[in-house]
Amino acid sequence: MKITANSGWMALCLAALQLSAYSYAAGNVTIYPGNQQLTNVERLGDLVSQPSLARAWWPGAVISERQATAVAEQEHQKLLAALSGFAAEEDGDDAAAINGVRQQMQAIHVTGRQLIDLDPDWVRVHPRANVPLQGDYSLWAGPQPSTITLIGLVSSPGVKPFVAGRSADEYLDGIDKLSGADRSFAWVIYPDGKTQKAPVAYWNNRHVELTPGSILFVGFKERLFNSDFNDLNQQILNSLTHRRPD
Repeated sequence: MKITANSGWMALCLAALQLSAYSYAAGNVTIYPGNQQLTNVERLGDLVSQPSLARAWWPGAVISERQATAVAEQEHQKLLAALSGFAAEEDGDDAAAINGVRQQMQAIHVTGRQLIDLDPDWVRVHPRANVPLQGDYSLWAGPQPSTITLIGLVSSPGVKPFVAGRSADEYLDGIDKLSGADRSFAWVIYPDGKTQKAPVAYWNNRHVELTPGSILFVGFKERLFNSDFNDLNQQILNSLTHRRPD
């Protein structure tokens, strides 16, 4: 599959695919849930038009490629190691907060997500979107969820009920933020992999709605003279963007 990624990190993931660009072998796909195996799938349109996927919720569907998954997993392990390192350098509430984030991130699984539109109507109408499949893929295409997930430096992370029209700051009402948390902004990771920085403080509040299946991430506040620490938010966002659906 030849796809243009929308981030430098995905470009790294997709670099492993360049050698297969001249291959004419069709793709093999495992579809979840259900563990359905498809072989010799020539193009994306052939995959997303499968009758078994008629009820799939495409805004939250994820397709990943095997070699890109290996890269994503390596990057995720680097993140976990970085969190462990920073926690060891801190003490008290700061160390506990960082370790809490590490435990949350350790519980998720990442995959070599290909950031493309999988909606069958879009693929059918736009020939360039009907890319060839070459290699081994996994596709997660379940039903629409009824929850969002709160992650980061918060007192009660985890799955929360989705409420239509509720904004990021409203999901944080009554949620205590831990030591070192950014109290002015949070990040929304939408099911299609897009991200948005949401102002959530009283002085900068702006209505940013979540969609079903979104992740709301409360990250670390910026630290002066510590660029390595500030990079943690971006590393976490990269892993959350490539999170494998449950």
